[in-house]
Amino acid sequence: MTLIELNDRLIYLDREYISSYFEAATGASPETLITRTEGLNAGIKVPLLNAGASSAESKSYSISTLKMLFEVIQKLDQIKPFQQDSHQIGARSSVCWVDGLLTIGSVKVKRRTHHFKFGSDGSPPPESQEEFVAEEKFFLVKSGESKFALITSPDYFTTGLDAFPELQGSVVNQVNIPVRALLRVFSAKSSFEEWVSSPLVILEKDC
Repeated sequence: MTLIELNDRLIYLDREYISSYFEAATGASPETLITRTEGLNAGIKVPLLNAGASSAESKSYSISTLKMLFEVIQKLDQIKPFQQDSHQIGARSSVCWVDGLLTIGSVKVKRRTHHFKFGSDGSPPPESQEEFVAEEKFFLVKSGESKFALITSPDYFTTGLDAFPELQGSVVNQVNIPVRALLRVFSAKSSFEEWVSSPLVILEKDC
């Protein structure tokens, strides 16, 4: 795969992950600046509760994260695919490849209220009313029997795809994009048995 082909297929790239992976895989050390910032409560001298200050680390590389991905893509390819049988609740998170369809899932939150009216015989026939509270839309990868609910950052999408969930049901009718995704799959499931995951790299692939 050439750099141009990689750029055209790239959908999502976690820049912090790939820069750290590039540093570990190649040994290239960036210029690092660590700054210490004082918080608003720095004057409160209760160190057991709050130190009042924090440090931030910034790195400077001579190449872009796209070029970093291109340099280490062969090493990333050696990462194993998702193991459905061995990944269980209570186990450590796993970084793995998943081939499937990138689509959009949604969760609707409803609230049911009950009202009671006593009849002439004293029996209380219940009356229930369902109220819509909120709807949450999110990216989802479907791979065989496994589903992965993605925790994404809008800044990491490279093609404007981050707007799709909000447009689902109005401008966007259907989303089924064939992808190869490098995910960090956590020991957590949604209410619909989807593995909660953070995408690290998502590449579009041929059907």
